[in-house]
Amino acid sequence: MKNDYTWISIHRKFLNWQWYKNINVKILFLHLLLKANYKDNYWQDIVIKRGQILTSIKSLSDEIGLTEQQTRTALNKLKSTNEITMKTTSKFTLINVEKYDFYQSNNKKVTNEITKNITNEQQTNNKQITTNNNINNNNNIYLYFINIYIKQNLTNFNEKMKFLREIKDDSKYKKLSENEEIELINYIFSDVKRKES
Repeated sequence: MKNDYTWISIHRKFLNWQWYKNINVKILFLHLLLKANYKDNYWQDIVIKRGQILTSIKSLSDEIGLTEQQTRTALNKLKSTNEITMKTTSKFTLINVEKYDFYQSNNKKVTNEITKNITNEQQTNNKQITTNNNINNNNNIYLYFINIYIKQNLTNFNEKMKFLREIKDDSKYKKLSENEEIELINYIFSDVKRKES
């Protein structure tokens, strides 16, 4: 399934989240982020929007290894701080992750440009991706680092970590937004899955 090759972004600020030390709530919330639709979808004439999950308390508790009561309690805590809203019927529960777009940016423009550049590079037998030498905006800075990474052809985790440490010392790196930094890190460490897809 295509869904298997997508990922979620988690910012380090998550460490300061008010429910971070509550294991049940943290596990449930991460599970909801992983299970939420990343685009609108349909199920039996019901629209399940981006950031929503159609499920049941029993399914959720089975999936995360909690009792149904522990799952209900964790859901109630998430509702109390407006992390989620829920609509329950006799057949299912529709959960909406309220700030899904905040947690998971949907920067299609950058993704499309990266995909286009990667395709061009493959078609031209590893020729350098064309980037603007006079880097004047964050999008070009982002592509600039992608280009450097691709040229190095790194496959080992330690090599990737070393590469990341080195580019963080580059003055251009500091101009990246938090989302662009996350996307860059995701790109560097997800290329194995991308090649398999």
